[in-house]
Amino acid sequence: MAHPDLNQLLNSLLPFAKRMLAEHGEFYPFGRTMKPNGEIVALGAYEGDEHPPSQNVIDLMTQAFGQQAKMGQLRAAAICYNVRTIPPGQTEKSDAVCASLEHQSGEALNVFVPYQKATDGGIRYMQLFATARTPQFFVLHETS
Repeated sequence: MAHPDLNQLLNSLLPFAKRMLAEHGEFYPFGRTMKPNGEIVALGAYEGDEHPPSQNVIDLMTQAFGQQAKMGQLRAAAICYNVRTIPPGQTEKSDAVCASLEHQSGEALNVFVPYQKATDGGIRYMQLFATARTPQFFVLHETS
């Protein structure tokens, strides 16, 4: 079971991602952080390009979250983006919303919500699933 802070972050990410998919059929990666006091903050990244490659946006947020975590400014952080993955029990890739979540306690996971675009323009979501993730925001640093 995920840490309650990670559940809160996930619950703040998914509605926005689903709304963007419903309205635009896609979305750029975006993030949320949880401050030490529990406040959730919405974040994006901008590198000067109006249509940046998604990986560039993810890399910028990963770097920023790592710096904030190292300074003790975060309790948890997450990046939400679109991927293709093979859901459990399936053999073919599916589009999915992915939320990469990390907590200062060391818990780190990717939560996937596979979906299919219907011919009528709607979106059908399938059962979410999670996998372990190597921490990238809350990385242990040696102290001198």
